[in-house]
Amino acid sequence: MTIFALILAPLLALIPPAAGPASSGSPAPSPSPTPRALKTIVTVVSSPYCNALADHFNSALVPMIANDRTFDAVGVQLDQMNDMFDYPDYVNRFLKLRGQIVKESDTLIASLKPIQQQVDRLMDSAALSTDPQAQQQMRDAAMQLRIAYQHQFQLSSDMQRLAQDMMQYDVLAHRHPLGGWTPAQNSMPQEALDIKTYYHFKQQRQTIDGAEDKAVDLGYSIAEQHCTKP
Repeated sequence: MTIFALILAPLLALIPPAAGPASSGSPAPSPSPTPRALKTIVTVVSSPYCNALADHFNSALVPMIANDRTFDAVGVQLDQMNDMFDYPDYVNRFLKLRGQIVKESDTLIASLKPIQQQVDRLMDSAALSTDPQAQQQMRDAAMQLRIAYQHQFQLSSDMQRLAQDMMQYDVLAHRHPLGGWTPAQNSMPQEALDIKTYYHFKQQRQTIDGAEDKAVDLGYSIAEQHCTKP
């Protein structure tokens, strides 16, 4: 039986749903196996504006990419949670996954505030240029990083709540028939049995990836136009 039928279903009234795009109803595939290798911004013109671009952009993007790798690991763990009660050693599987989710969620949560601070500083750094175009470009790049950050924040918060619920759940207090089948579960829609669908995991990660890619494109455009020597 899935984690929803046995852990989250009794707690749905206590767990706010993830704030993501509506589910399409189709099974959520695994996330991309490896995040894109995004290069950092390097400038050759030393100015307050260009230095701020390199410093704050990179200081926000690098930990975001590290979080993407953590989300890759979380995605595998969520897939394993979907069928862990199908095995006779489900208790050991539950305890192992609980430890992993707790560790990963702690890592994600710890990264969030420093990322937010760097994105805010990048946004403020637009004022370091007197060129309206350069100001807007900096704000646009910061906004794309902020979008990625907001979705990382949401997904990280969801994983933290899941970790807390797993810590409070007594896996030995309930019967879990092998094969995971019960009449109650059989009556549930398939998407309700997929924990990744519940958390809009695929959609959240697609939004994060897209915003990060746009931010890097904008950052390189700024560097080429305003921070390189002719």
